[in-house]
Amino acid sequence: MKKTIAAGLVILAIISLTACGSKTATGTGNAANTAVVSNAAGSGADIRPDAAASSDTGADTRGNFVFGDYVGNVDPASGAYAWVGMRTGVMESLFRFDENLNVEKNLVEEYSVSDDGRTWTIELRDGVLFQSGNPMDAEAVKASLLRTCSLQSRAAQELNIASIDTEGNTLKITTNMPNPVLPNCLCDPYSGIVDVKSLDDAGNATIGTGPFKLVEYVENQRMELDAFDDYWGGKPASKHVTIRAINDLDASAMALQKGELDACYGLSYDARDLFDGTKGFKISQAATSRVYKIYFNLEHEFTGDAAFRKAVCMAVDRENYAKVLVNGAGTPTKTTFPAVTAFSDEASLTNVPDFDMDGAKKMLEENGYTDSDGDGILDKDGKKVSLQIITYGRTGLPQSSQALQSALSQLGIEASVEQLDSTEDRGHAGTFDLSVYAEVTLPTGDPYSYLMNSYGTDGTNNFGNYSNVEVDELLGELAVEFDTGRRAELAKQIDKIVLSDHSYCNLFHLNMYMAMKDTVEGLEQSPVDYYHITAQTCVKQ
Repeated sequence: MKKTIAAGLVILAIISLTACGSKTATGTGNAANTAVVSNAAGSGADIRPDAAASSDTGADTRGNFVFGDYVGNVDPASGAYAWVGMRTGVMESLFRFDENLNVEKNLVEEYSVSDDGRTWTIELRDGVLFQSGNPMDAEAVKASLLRTCSLQSRAAQELNIASIDTEGNTLKITTNMPNPVLPNCLCDPYSGIVDVKSLDDAGNATIGTGPFKLVEYVENQRMELDAFDDYWGGKPASKHVTIRAINDLDASAMALQKGELDACYGLSYDARDLFDGTKGFKISQAATSRVYKIYFNLEHEFTGDAAFRKAVCMAVDRENYAKVLVNGAGTPTKTTFPAVTAFSDEASLTNVPDFDMDGAKKMLEENGYTDSDGDGILDKDGKKVSLQIITYGRTGLPQSSQALQSALSQLGIEASVEQLDSTEDRGHAGTFDLSVYAEVTLPTGDPYSYLMNSYGTDGTNNFGNYSNVEVDELLGELAVEFDTGRRAELAKQIDKIVLSDHSYCNLFHLNMYMAMKDTVEGLEQSPVDYYHITAQTCVKQ
């Protein structure tokens, strides 16, 4: 007997996004023939646009779309930036999230799980083609998932695949242990389905099933995408999409104001006021599970001291950071998960300190940190307290790092800030004291992925080398728990233990936004930050 899965395991409800109605526009330049409908597939509904978008009336009047966004490798096996392929509309996954982070079918018709929770039978959607023209059948999906697992440690760990059997469009995935969130994991960008038969000369995957095909990639500059007119969801509303890198936030905001961009993601929060309520522009905004946080290197001399870490956390003014550093777009938080989710319980975090600068100074003094020579810098056992903070350029992180540096200075702690393109290598190498970091805490719409990777002893994002036997045991229980209520309780319990150790200090959750011309259709900010360019994205006349 099999249990049919009708919906995801998540009960998160962050924000509702407005769906565009069906419209048809004709003309030249940036005009496009487009029809936009809801992408809901949880009920088995067809996701494709209506006939207005895909009808052939002779001349192709679709226009080009120019979008400011991150530019990177579209290969879902590429590591930390696997989401680029999905954001650009090149890659798609078997499942996807709706606006409330519920799992819905995408490249899937039906699915079920065996009574032992280990074997998932997935019937693929008929007639889906890769941009190479090759069919997306069960063998192709198997090759894609196994390739990614061989190259991407997080995918291998979370999917935990023991074997995959195929027949036609039927896929049977057996996991090494019961995996209650396999459909959630198959929403993650690392699960983007690629045509392994069409790897480029360097072995990268550039061919997916999405509405746009990558035709040119210039690192850190731009990506050029052509419409894939045989897309299973209907002919894309734009003929061509250019993704321009937002290396300079001020220049990108100016480019949007001047009409050189049709839309832009990742602008500074100061720039939001330039477009919200301004004639000719609009914004799309969604609350997300992205948390801005500090994590400590637990193997270094001062940051390995729990009392020292607690004092640093006491010097953090969460309310002010959320209000000032991201122009009011942050929600101050002690917890890892947003308050509207079942995984959050801030009231229970009595051991996580509030902002108290005087209390922080007193705690340091009580634990042997004093300014013995009167130079304004604390020392302990004859050693000056000097720390190195690392961060990267995501909006709000440099500002948060500078605010932390200032707070540490008030405590009498010398600190430098180093801004990197990415902190991943330095994090793995352990060459830092503190890191100011931003991370999506519900990348699969469920807490396990984040908790395992950040708090588990062998977690791929456990850069501070946190290790707690009780936490590891609870993570093992969470990994195989199918009951949603019990999953929520386990997540809250794990979060409470870890945050009481002061090895992490959460600052605020972030609202993300896109700014665009008011004539843009089919572009909405997603709560999971995965879905940008779609088949419906265009500029109407």
